[in-house]
Amino acid sequence: MNNRKKRGYIESLIGKIFILSLFLILIINMLVPSKETSEEENRVLEQRPDLTMGSVMNGGFMEQWESYMSDQFAGRNLWRSVKVALSRFGGSKMENGVFIGKDGQLLEDISVPEDEQFSENVGAVKSFAETYEDVPVTVMLVPDAACILNDSLPAFATVEDQRQMFSMVERQLGDSVSWIDTVSILNKQKSKKLYYKTDHHWTTQAAFYVFQEAAPAFGIEEDVSDDFVSYTVTDSFNGVLASKSGVNLDEKEKIDIYVPATGDDDVIVTYVDEAKKRTSLYDSSKLETRDKYGVFLGGNTSVIDIKTVSTSKDRLLIVKDSFADCFIPFLTPYFREIVVVDPRYYSGTLAEIMNTYRITDTLILYSGNTFFTDNNISGVFTGE
Repeated sequence: MNNRKKRGYIESLIGKIFILSLFLILIINMLVPSKETSEEENRVLEQRPDLTMGSVMNGGFMEQWESYMSDQFAGRNLWRSVKVALSRFGGSKMENGVFIGKDGQLLEDISVPEDEQFSENVGAVKSFAETYEDVPVTVMLVPDAACILNDSLPAFATVEDQRQMFSMVERQLGDSVSWIDTVSILNKQKSKKLYYKTDHHWTTQAAFYVFQEAAPAFGIEEDVSDDFVSYTVTDSFNGVLASKSGVNLDEKEKIDIYVPATGDDDVIVTYVDEAKKRTSLYDSSKLETRDKYGVFLGGNTSVIDIKTVSTSKDRLLIVKDSFADCFIPFLTPYFREIVVVDPRYYSGTLAEIMNTYRITDTLILYSGNTFFTDNNISGVFTGE
């Protein structure tokens, strides 16, 4: 009888401690101020949802509340680190959708486009090229790291064949555009550092390899291999894949920029919607943040107008994602003006850009994953 009472007392005590712990955690989470962003994860965090009758009835409030509590949970970074460490100890080769490859190389999975999205994006580009048949259109799709660095994928990991997807795009676009075979160019340089270990972007060195071979497509006939010199602007870069996965957060990488070896590289860079100007292609303030890749053009924005001191009369339109940001400086010596449009942030149409800036050449530059999944591309090309 005494043993039974003792056991009951212990079980009751454990239950009370558990309930008190839940209340304590709840109180701590309520008292700790909400954070707007996470430096470690490099993303915006969910904020406290508004309680309304409509959101309660349709279930939206509880979904938002769960996301809010998950993002704002006290000690989230510590618990996240513990979770990642336990997963790694258990042999996990993927964290939050990021492959943990050989030698610490982090890689995104290859995105597979839906048939409708694929047709819309490719069709919009082809229609644009045929509409402006007097304006040369160059298409440059950059393979993602898992395509080129497939030897770095963890054992038994498989990804879709992005090369085959690129071939399908090339065939469907046909002679309406000038196609740059970036896969072949980068495959020849696989021994070099083509992608960051902790980020999804290609390196500036990889972009320069492609520029060297793609230069004739832009009317640049001379050898450009000695026209640029590189400088390291930071050696403490830790990219978004590390943030997303929680792996290799202590890894530090270099970011290099390339500038003309000779000649004047003065520019006036206008951020059109923000009505802001600067006299450099680089935003050094970004080097003091976690988003150090934003040093190129200051990060993502809708429309940028770059005026150069080039003697050329040509005006280039670039439709792009962030992979283009480190490539654009290679083009500034050869065009008098470069207009940069990111469809993810631009609400107008390319017809407006073509008329306003009297464009003579067009470059469409995307990473494969973005081109195949971005539902903003067809709208900016067609206006629909």
